[in-house]
Amino acid sequence: MIREKSTGGGEVRSEDSAYRSGWEDGRFGQTQTFATNNSLAAWTEYPDRLSYYRGHRDGRRIREMLKSEGGAV
Repeated sequence: MIREKSTGGGEVRSEDSAYRSGWEDGRFGQTQTFATNNSLAAWTEYPDRLSYYRGHRDGRRIREMLKSEGGAV
């Protein structure tokens, strides 16, 4: 499950499809700028775009952490 740290501990974000999409793109997707990111363009509402950004950031952080540990990317 995808988790994001918050003030009160871990919060499950699996029900948020924008967050999940961003997390998957950040973790497994191509490295690209947000200006050319077609997945981001699919989210038109502000809260969804923010969830996508947060998910992408968290997925990217996992990718970088595993890369620095010598794990599979």
